[in-house]
Amino acid sequence: ATRSAWETRARGTHNFGFITPICYACVASITDWGDESEIMGTARSRLPSTPRRPLPPRWDEFLNALTGRLSKPTTSLLSTRCLTRQTLSQLFMEIREALGLPTTFPAGPEIIEHLSAMGLASPLSVEFPRKSPHTSPSKEFVLFGIQESREIDPLEVLQSYNQEGVICYFSALAYFDLTTQVPTHQHVATLTRPTQYTSLRERESAPLASINDGPKRSKLGTHIFSYYDVPYFSVKRSITSVPGIQTRVISSRSNIRITTKEQTLLDTLHYPIHCGGMGVTFEAWNLSKKNINYDSICDYLASIQIDPLIRRLGAILDLIDCVPSKNLSLFLEQSKERIFSFLDVPHIPLLRGIDFRKVDNNWKVLIP
Repeated sequence: ATRSAWETRARGTHNFGFITPICYACVASITDWGDESEIMGTARSRLPSTPRRPLPPRWDEFLNALTGRLSKPTTSLLSTRCLTRQTLSQLFMEIREALGLPTTFPAGPEIIEHLSAMGLASPLSVEFPRKSPHTSPSKEFVLFGIQESREIDPLEVLQSYNQEGVICYFSALAYFDLTTQVPTHQHVATLTRPTQYTSLRERESAPLASINDGPKRSKLGTHIFSYYDVPYFSVKRSITSVPGIQTRVISSRSNIRITTKEQTLLDTLHYPIHCGGMGVTFEAWNLSKKNINYDSICDYLASIQIDPLIRRLGAILDLIDCVPSKNLSLFLEQSKERIFSFLDVPHIPLLRGIDFRKVDNNWKVLIP
C-alpha cells in the first residue's frame, strides 16, 4: 500500500461543494446521549429540529465576515475549513466585536443552527473514547466547504483538533512516503517547555510508558478520537527536542504543521513504537538513505544534544551502509570521542524500548 492507498482508506469519501453566495458547512459534534455516552460509539450531531428561526439583523454582514476570515489559512489558524467548536466560538466572538454587533446577536450554537436550517450543515462521523473529556462540546468539529470539490484529509482533522500542534511520528512517515504501510494510528504533539525530563540523557533512563502516563493514556499517548477506525493520539513533546518543524500546504484553505523528513527519521529511533514499530523504522531509513539531508540532521542533533540519539544515528547509518555528509561525519566523530571519554558508558538498544542482542562496538549499541 502506498500513501495514496492510505489516503483512500483513511480519508473516506466526503466531498464538499461550494454554494453561492454562502459557503457550505459540515458540522460534526457529539452531544449527551444519556446511557449511550457510556460506550464507544459514532459521534453524532443532532441539530435542533425546531422550526427555523428568523435570521438575526446583520446576519449577511456577519456571514460575509466569517467567510472572509475562513478564506485562507494563517499562521495561527492553519485549518480554515476544519475547526473545533472552541476555535470557532472564539472566531465568532472576534467577528462580533470587530463588527460591533449587539449582545443580542446569536451565540455559537444558534449560529450553527441557522446554517443547518438553511441546508448548509451536516454531520461528520467520528468516534470518541468512552467517558473521555475529549468529547466535550469544545472539541466538536466543524468543517466548512471550499469552492472546489475535495476529500477530507485525516491530517486536516488532526490539525484542527490542535491548531498549534505538530503532526509527527507514523503520520509524518506516511505523509513523506517513508513507509509503504497504512498508518494504524495518527499523532499530533503539543510542544511544551522542558519538564522533569528536561534533558534526554535523563529521559533515556525513564521507563518508556512513564513518559506519557496518566489517566486515559497509553504508551502511544492520549486517545482523543478515531476516524474511519484509525485512532488519533495527542502527546506532549519538549520544544527543545523537536527543532525540525515545517508548514506544508495540503489545500487552498488547509495547511498542516509537521515534523520535517529528517526530524521524523530521528523520531523513529527514539519513539519507534509511535512510528509504527521496528519494521516501519528500518523501511523508512532504507527508503530515504539516498536523499537524506544529512546537514539538517547534523544541525538537529547539535541543537537537541541527546547523546543516546547521536549513538543510535551512528549505529543505524553503519547498519544500512550509509555514508553521511562531511559535516555530519565530523560531528559524529567528535561526539563519539566526547561520549566515550567517560567511563562505563552503558549499552543502549538501537531503537528505544526494543531489545536486541548483537552489539555494535563502535557505538556500544545493541542491534538486530
